[in-house]
Amino acid sequence: MKKHGWAAALYLILSATGCNDFDSFGSDLLDTGWINAKADEIVDLDAGPAAPDSIISFYGSTALGAPGFVNTAFPLGIMEDPLFGHSEAGLGTQLRFIPTNDLSFLHSTLDSIVLSFRFDTSLFYGKYLEPMDIAVYGLSNAYDINTTYFSNDELPYEPTLKFGQLSNYVVNKTDSIIIREDTLERTLYPQLRIPLDTGLLMGIFRSYPDTVYFVVDSFSNVFNGIAVVCEKGNGYLSLMPEHSDSKLSIYYKDTSGRQLRTELIMSSFAVKTPFYRRDPAGSLAAACYDGTIPGDSLLVMQGAGGRDIRLKMPVEQRWKGKFINYAVLKFAVADIPGVDLENYPLPSLLQIFDVSTGTRIAIDDVALASGSSSRYLRVFGGAPEKVEDNGQTRYIYRMNVTRHFQKALKSGTDFDLVVSPFAKLESPARLVWFGRNNAQYGAKLELTFSE
Repeated sequence: MKKHGWAAALYLILSATGCNDFDSFGSDLLDTGWINAKADEIVDLDAGPAAPDSIISFYGSTALGAPGFVNTAFPLGIMEDPLFGHSEAGLGTQLRFIPTNDLSFLHSTLDSIVLSFRFDTSLFYGKYLEPMDIAVYGLSNAYDINTTYFSNDELPYEPTLKFGQLSNYVVNKTDSIIIREDTLERTLYPQLRIPLDTGLLMGIFRSYPDTVYFVVDSFSNVFNGIAVVCEKGNGYLSLMPEHSDSKLSIYYKDTSGRQLRTELIMSSFAVKTPFYRRDPAGSLAAACYDGTIPGDSLLVMQGAGGRDIRLKMPVEQRWKGKFINYAVLKFAVADIPGVDLENYPLPSLLQIFDVSTGTRIAIDDVALASGSSSRYLRVFGGAPEKVEDNGQTRYIYRMNVTRHFQKALKSGTDFDLVVSPFAKLESPARLVWFGRNNAQYGAKLELTFSE
């Protein structure tokens, strides 16, 4: 998984488990024995769609004055998904001006203004090579760095304040380069560059008093920021506004004709929030959400602000006298029309929260697995595994919940869990699992125990 994804994920884990009291019970489970353990008992799971939830997308500033948390990658696009219906995503961001005494750009001959973003190609999704219309608008209201923003917050922008547009944009794969390191491979595409309306923007910038450009954060306090939205397309790109290549560049000439440039940046100190819209009407996902297709048959999950899967199971008294060596959740990806893994890849990693108290708290097995991708996969799992079954390729997700199960058994607390994509707000990846009624690949909990 991406380094930035793991940084964000680790932050969320530590935040979510901050109130957990860890004991030594089960601390010897940090090994790979669960992966090949043979089940002594298989338990069917009562599962279905989790209720729509709102996730924090930006924490207010910390005691040190820095933003507490912000997404690193932001999906941008529109998609008509054959299984999940219509969805779209974009972002809003502050622009920060680094104080300077050189304000010649305000009074010189302007060549152009360009907004550029570096891509995270690992999170491109859907049919993103179809032409896109991408637009940039002015935000209606200024961000407040002391405010906490959520994934279901609307992003109000001014339709009449359109700073620029890129029509029929297609990602340039021809000039991409491939970087290989050990077993990892990444494709780098030329960055997204959106030409902006020079007259409109400079009219705004020149209307401010010069003092706005001399004091830190003064510019962000008077210029509300920008919204980047997709108005046509059938897939998602992924933008990294904090990257050093992501900026608004003002190109101009001085009195001698020399080409100069002034930049406004979207650093970690700038407030940035994603926004998502969904309309699953008429889709398979909608039928799963309203119960027309019960969770016993199919289970659906969607990232980028979509809905998760909720699991419930009573803790049986008959397990009280046994020592649970391993408890492993197992799900199979449904091979139904529309799954189309070529265009809609599976989520690369999942996590599990205990919601029995009404608050999402990462289960101990997830918290203990954090630190690196290899450790996470070894201790908890949560990644799709490719298996061959009678000449058919299938994908299985397995998750080690042994520690959580042992603690639930000890306390007599029933299972009430939510399974969610890792770094959920950054990736629109979705999946469909078989429910428990599938005879061969049903959702199940596998227990290995001793008396």
